[in-house]
Amino acid sequence: MRAAAAIFGIITIGLTLQLQAAAALNLTPPHGKHVRPMRAEPAKPQNIEPVTDCDRTAASPEDSQKVADGVPLESLDGALAVAQCQQAADRYPTIGRLFYQLGRGQEKLGNDTLALQSYRKAAETGSLIAAFSAGVRERDGIGTTRDDQEANRLFKLCADQGDADCLNSLAFQYQAGRGVPADAAQAIQLYRQAAAKGLVAANVNLGFLYRDGDGVPQDYAEAARQFQVAADKGDPAGAGNLAQLYQNGQGVPKDEAKAVTLFQQAADHGDDDALIKLAFAYLNGTGVSKDEAKSVAYYQQAADHGNTDGMAGLAFAYANGRGVPVDNKLAAQWMVRALAAGNDYTYDQLTNHWVGWTPDTRMAIQSILADRGLYSGRINGDLNRETLKAIRVLAGREGG
Repeated sequence: MRAAAAIFGIITIGLTLQLQAAAALNLTPPHGKHVRPMRAEPAKPQNIEPVTDCDRTAASPEDSQKVADGVPLESLDGALAVAQCQQAADRYPTIGRLFYQLGRGQEKLGNDTLALQSYRKAAETGSLIAAFSAGVRERDGIGTTRDDQEANRLFKLCADQGDADCLNSLAFQYQAGRGVPADAAQAIQLYRQAAAKGLVAANVNLGFLYRDGDGVPQDYAEAARQFQVAADKGDPAGAGNLAQLYQNGQGVPKDEAKAVTLFQQAADHGDDDALIKLAFAYLNGTGVSKDEAKSVAYYQQAADHGNTDGMAGLAFAYANGRGVPVDNKLAAQWMVRALAAGNDYTYDQLTNHWVGWTPDTRMAIQSILADRGLYSGRINGDLNRETLKAIRVLAGREGG
């Protein structure tokens, strides 16, 4: 699936830290850096001959110019693709898709610089998906030094031919002012063109603009409409962001039960942050019947996927006996895992709200820090200078 740029909203939610007087657990699900869109419906394969072994081995399922079914990158035999596609490209040097497929093989082998060179050659010989792929690499500095102006040139190369992903990416560049002067009107025009071609990432991006009043008058109803279009096509970002509007009654009637349904839809399509929202809903009985055990199950599912808010949620549950028996050692283990993985909430809790956690949990945390060679003081649950330093080192915010 082609990557696409997007801006994600972050909405803070509160959890009660302890059943009586304690600090608030402020889980802030990150929603990720990129919208993961459904691809626009690809055009029918062009009848370009010949069909080579390179096509059969390395065509992309997402390439509108492919002449074979295509193989997902994770299933690609990189070495075979490079061998077959180099031979084909040498024989047919004017067929852009062969160079693109050569680049896919090099990408699978981890040769980012060579992949970019092949994508560039493919873009200049007519491959739309190669222009997009090269543009993303220029924009993000993969296999080269980041160059937004060159990225924009490549995005425009395929956007001018109506490629939805390139339209969407070029729109973001105008929105963010990357390599071009910021131009909200131009961004919106390009997003609308991409959305008209069926790219739901563009609907999500328009939703963010209208929700936040970024370059347009704030319009929650229009934001909801754009998110709904994406949600109806199975996009998790559309469903998750629409759910938040239903939670808050922004542009749609407030309906917490509807929000839960949409969060579940987003979770079912791979949005781990939606699992956090579901866990919170079941923990507090918001839009659903209260079910703390089910809340823990959602936190566990998110944590199993590497979501650090899921880890933090499990730490809260075990420390406070919410849906599981109190287990201070497990609470400490999950908190340390979340901290080491860069969870901002956990760092804030350990540095600013240390006393809100039980003494047993605090001592368990010190024991783990000691086992890791980061702490050599007394295991007493106090946030002394050495404990604080160990926390900062584990979080990567201070040298060892």
